[in-house]
Amino acid sequence: MPEPGQEPTGRRLLWRGFLRILVSATLRVYFRWRVTNRPRIDGAFVLVANHSSFLDPVVLGAASPRPVSFLINSMSNRSPLRWFYRLFGSIPIDPRGGNRDSLRRARSKLDSGQIIGVFPEGGITRDGGLLLGNPGAVALVLSRDVFVVPVGLCGVGEAFPYGAIFPRPKRIEVRFGEPIPASELMVGGGSRKEQLARATERIMREIGSLIGRECREDELRRHFAASRI
Repeated sequence: MPEPGQEPTGRRLLWRGFLRILVSATLRVYFRWRVTNRPRIDGAFVLVANHSSFLDPVVLGAASPRPVSFLINSMSNRSPLRWFYRLFGSIPIDPRGGNRDSLRRARSKLDSGQIIGVFPEGGITRDGGLLLGNPGAVALVLSRDVFVVPVGLCGVGEAFPYGAIFPRPKRIEVRFGEPIPASELMVGGGSRKEQLARATERIMREIGSLIGRECREDELRRHFAASRI
């Protein structure tokens, strides 16, 4: 099995195709899944989705029109799904920083026309709501002139909640949003840090609209405004 971030070749590429077919069939039968508005984009793009279950990369990878390499927390290499991450060439990111090589590999994949998957919350939510978006995860997206596709994963947290051992036969839906050019996210004045913060809020707001949840940034802003009245 290749190390995370490396490109599998030959027989492993066949395993990728077989696994995608097997997972899709399982999702269709066991979870009665539904996929809406699947993107039709040639070349590279980035999928940004909410994160409520360890099953999220499997579901999103199966729903994607092509294989996805995920940016994952380096701790995920100790999870039962580490074989999945390695098979699909996912790239581990250390939350403590020092990810220059990992980001270089991710940019290289985008430059070669591949799809990168990002969970901008940086962790799994426990209540089904959205966590704050991480601008660091979005920085990669905005370093290349590609489309950003927000995705709402609905029902995955109920089907396989944090701490569960076996998945439950709950209905799963994958809702793809409209593609956003990365250049459209970096708008307005201010420093790059401020631009990244606004871009992250925009992405989290788009994801929230797809799952019918208010993004945490807007929720905190609303609570702060109410406390000042």
